[in-house]
Amino acid sequence: MGVANFQIAVTICRMKWVYFVFLSITLSAVEPIQEKAYLRFHEEKNAGALEVAIISLQHKQTGAKVDLFGAVHIGDKTYYDQLNKEFKKYDSVLYEMVKPAGLEPAQFSGRPQSSVSMMQTFMQKQLDLAYQLDEIDYTVKNFVHADMTIKEFRQQQQARGESMFMLMFKLMREDMAARAKKGKRPEEITTAELLKALLSPKRSVELKYLLARQFNQMERITAGLNKEKGSVILTGRNKVALAVLNKELNAGRKNIAIFYGAAHLPDMEKRMVDKMGFERKKTRWIKAWDLPERQPLPKSKSSPSIEPKE
Repeated sequence: MGVANFQIAVTICRMKWVYFVFLSITLSAVEPIQEKAYLRFHEEKNAGALEVAIISLQHKQTGAKVDLFGAVHIGDKTYYDQLNKEFKKYDSVLYEMVKPAGLEPAQFSGRPQSSVSMMQTFMQKQLDLAYQLDEIDYTVKNFVHADMTIKEFRQQQQARGESMFMLMFKLMREDMAARAKKGKRPEEITTAELLKALLSPKRSVELKYLLARQFNQMERITAGLNKEKGSVILTGRNKVALAVLNKELNAGRKNIAIFYGAAHLPDMEKRMVDKMGFERKKTRWIKAWDLPERQPLPKSKSSPSIEPKE
């Protein structure tokens, strides 16, 4: 995808709102590091990491086990390599993808890009990361599609009067209103921080740090998608996934993984606990972004001073 340099600069300069854009791309949710976090970013003196939770649940009566894997759609290649290894041990891996009916996994890599996938590819290149659809092996026999088709998704959005633009505008408006009520200004990326990132010899690393820092607000923001009647993009698709989960359980599967965007997991886990008889057993973490030490800006050479002649 050819992108002019000025378009890249404009996009990066708008990173104070990039977590809203990233929501439409990845639907990743972040909570503070606590018992029921689903994705977390932590920064140390010389390094940082964006980590994704694997939530293990077990049915109270049957003993069936279900692990919820929060997906990050652009990440380190090692992250996707680890997932491919993890998924081999499950009877079924239920995965998300709003796709045309009848599209087979072997056709994923060659199909035309949607506007969302084009944005994902753009972000992947700017951040020097790998792309989920290029790295995850969807052709393995235990992978089961557990999402809407494009036709179903569009029909439900039209019926509810939803659109991606409307949802993003709603979330931004609710976030600004909530902050105004508390007397807090939104945390914005400063011009100095942006220039430091753009001038850094490790530009992609610096941009990842700036973006990851915004993730700490994502869980609070995405909560708006679960309010009242929910939304097609989140709660509607969760219902489809859990219907497929019920089908797999009824077929005798006892060890199942659900691989979905992390923003789906709070609502999904709640439904499994409240309505399906599951309970959380444990949480473990894997690194989606392993951020190296940040590099100082190169020192500029000072120009020689000229003393005036007397």
